[in-house]
Amino acid sequence: MMLRVTIVICGVLLGLLAAAIVAAIGQDGVVHGVALLADRPWGFATLLDLKVGLLFVAAWLTVMESRPLYATLWIVALFALGNVVTLAFLLCRTRSVARFSELFLPSRPGD
Repeated sequence: MMLRVTIVICGVLLGLLAAAIVAAIGQDGVVHGVALLADRPWGFATLLDLKVGLLFVAAWLTVMESRPLYATLWIVALFALGNVVTLAFLLCRTRSVARFSELFLPSRPGD
C-alpha cells in the first residue's frame, strides 16, 4: 500500500515539476533564469542549496544503482535537470522492489 502511495505522489510531483519547468522556459530561457537567480544573494543561496542536496542524492543514487554506467548517466542527468531526475529514478525503482523500504535502502546480501 505504501509503495503505491509513493508511486502516486512521485508521479504527481513529477508532473507538477515538469509543468512548472515548461512554463518557466516559456517565460525565460534556462540560462537567463539561472543568471537572474545567481545575481541575487537569496537566489545564489537557493541554487547552492539545490546543488548540495543534489550531491547527497547523487551519493544515494550511487549506492542504489548497482550498474556503474547507469549510475553515471543518472547522475549526469540529475545535475543537468535537477529533481525531475530524482523523481524519475524513484519511479523506475518501484518496478524492481516489492516493499517500500527497498525503494530507499540497498538490498542486503541474502535478500
